[in-house]
Amino acid sequence: MSGPTPAQILEAAGVPFSSFTHAPIRTYEDIERELRLPAEQLLKTLAFRTDDGFVLVSMPMLLPAGYGKIAKAAGVSRSKLRRAGEDDLTVLGMAPGGISPLTELADKTVVFHATVPSMGKVYCGSGRDDETIEVDAASLVDLVRPVIADVAS
Repeated sequence: MSGPTPAQILEAAGVPFSSFTHAPIRTYEDIERELRLPAEQLLKTLAFRTDDGFVLVSMPMLLPAGYGKIAKAAGVSRSKLRRAGEDDLTVLGMAPGGISPLTELADKTVVFHATVPSMGKVYCGSGRDDETIEVDAASLVDLVRPVIADVAS
């Protein structure tokens, strides 16, 4: 990874968290099989590429993403928002299945679904597909300072 890892970002900010390793995950089925965690505590982070950089969107795992709402929250045209490919994730220093809302990359917008701040303990990506971070959602929001919006379809 280039730059600090999500765990290093949390450590540097003094945010309490824990992490654990597991078999690589890429799909929801992998998550169910490998993590066995309550779905209501799981955050998925989607990465998008725009002409100006990246948009990272963290939301409850089971909610469907509303691309139009994501574009609006990020302040970009829907036509300019495309899912990040593996080359884009390399720029972010992240692996598919491990995308995290925590990055120090300058050209990014981070959006959290409106329910995230009140979710309590959550599990999110670490940047790697074989490690997951456990952190308090409110602490994560305080650190990331994302745009908060309803981005579910």
